[in-house]
Parts: sequence; structure tokens; C-alpha cells
Amino acid sequence: MERPRRNTQIPLRYRETLPPQFSRINSQPKQSQIDPRTVDRNDVELALAVIVPAPECSNEPPTLISTELPQFNANYTENRAGQSQHSNLSETGFFKLFFNDLVVKIICEETNSYAKSRLQNPSQNSRPWIPTTPAEILVFLGINIYFGLHPLTVRKEYWKIHKIGQFMSLTRFDQIHRFFSLNAENAPSIPSNAPWFHRIQRISELLQTACQQAYSPSSNIAIDEAMVAFKGRSRDIIKIKNKPINTGYKLWCIGDHGYIWSWLFHSRIQGVESFTKGEKTRWPQQSVNEKGETIEKSAVLTPTFALILRLASQLPKQLKFCVYLDNLFLNVPV
Repeated sequence: MERPRRNTQIPLRYRETLPPQFSRINSQPKQSQIDPRTVDRNDVELALAVIVPAPECSNEPPTLISTELPQFNANYTENRAGQSQHSNLSETGFFKLFFNDLVVKIICEETNSYAKSRLQNPSQNSRPWIPTTPAEILVFLGINIYFGLHPLTVRKEYWKIHKIGQFMSLTRFDQIHRFFSLNAENAPSIPSNAPWFHRIQRISELLQTACQQAYSPSSNIAIDEAMVAFKGRSRDIIKIKNKPINTGYKLWCIGDHGYIWSWLFHSRIQGVESFTKGEKTRWPQQSVNEKGETIEKSAVLTPTFALILRLASQLPKQLKFCVYLDNLFLNVPV
């Protein structure tokens, strides 16, 4: 039995409202429908691939979008290169610029304090704790750096294959690793207004000071976000898709050709360091009127915009800089 055919003819009352239909040559490829005004120029591959579609009725060839950016010259700043404050340093000397005697001493004292507090009531199977020393902490840090240079799946293999035991036994390494601490304060002694990163705040400030003293930044710097990989349990970690490091702690940094000169911490719960999440900040400003008088003003900024000024205010006042930002910090289309 033949199947009845379905009537696909459009009723007359709908025909007049339909858009005109254009015939398309089968050999003509379909043109891209991406709006060139919405193309992200930072995505070079997409910008090069996008074309401005010609009218479908015409045979005009498509026109490529120009991706050439206008040349930018910061005439108000000198073309000054970054300069290290130290030269002819060995690997050990470079390491001690940042992990100096004071930093290692703090780590040693806090580790001993934390081990003492945890072993007040030791069990029968617990190993006795022998207080560590700054020299032993340096060996412990050096072994961890060695782990990064020669990655293995199982930690014990380093003592079997790489003979790490000539510097520190596996038992002692595990013991220091268990009680390693940068701040051994107990919960009752922590101030209520302490920041979420208070356990590393003291070491962070010392490292940041060392970074600023060891290098004089160039005239062209950038302020951007950075991620420190961490996949443990913490309510302050950030998850960002399509990033090389998509899970971890977030920092806002001043960068100069790969060198991190300064930073601010960022929490998923509390927001940017030293700013209240969701609240605007008044930033003081000074301007000079036509009479030469200084006028005090204040600008109301969100934390995203205020952190730029907070980081830039740490730069040397006697030098001029050209600060590069991405679209995240701008409220105007570019």
C-alpha cells in the first residue's frame, strides 16, 4: 500500500511574511557568520581566520580583517631595561637572595614549635622528634627542588635510584615533611581580623621584599593574574577553565619579562587582599587647578580597579613606567 504524501506547501497567510529566499550555488562555500566587531583580537588564530562575509547574492570575494595593531610608543617614559642588583651569583647565592638566613631561621623555629605542640601526648608508635636546625632545613628544601628537576612517581625511589640517603634519610625527611610549618600558631591565638593567608604572610612579606630589592624593573611592566597550583581542600582556591593551571591559589602580580616583582593574594571567598569583596574603595587623588592650587579628591573604585593602583604604588617613585593591562581591567571597548 502506497504511503500518502504529506502536504508541505506553506499556507498563503504565511507566505507574505517570510523573508526572501536567495538561491545559492552549490559550489559556493558558506560564508562565516561571525561578527568582526566581537572578535577577540588577543586570539590571533581566530582573528586571522575570521572574514567579513560578502552579500550572499554577490560573487565578491571576502575581505580579510586587518589584525595589525597600531604602533605604540610611550614617549613619556624612557626605554629603560630591567637591571639585576646582583651579578656573578652562583646557584646557591641566587637561592639565598630569597631564602636568606632569617627566612630559614623562621622556618626552623616554626617547624620545631609545631612538632612540639603535636607531640605533647605521643603514642607508643610515634617516632621521637629531634629538633631540626637551619642547616637541615636547607637540605630539606634542596631535596624538594631536586624532586622538581627529576620527577618520579614514588617518593621512595629517590632514595633507591638517586641515592638521596647520603644527604638525609627517608625517615627523617618524612618526619620533617609531616611537621613542616611557616606559622605554628594555634587556632585560639589567631586574631579575628587575620587574613586568610596569615600562616604564610610573614614569609611572603620577606620574599616580596627580597624580590623588590634584587631587581629594578624596566620601564615596560604588566599587571596580571597568576595561579599557584594547588588541588587540596581549601575554600579560597580558584578554578579557571582553559588555563595552564586551572585550579589553585590566585595572585595579582607585577611582572617584568617573567620576573614577579610584587603580588597580592586573592581568595574566592574574601576577594582581593586588603580590599572588601563586593565593596567599592575610595582612592585619594591630587590634582592642580588653573591657579596652581592642589586639590584633594577621591575616586570610587571597585577592587578590580583599585588593585592596579595598589600594586603600582609600590613601584619606585623616582622612575616612570608604562603599565600594560588586559581587557579584564578595562570598562571601555578595545
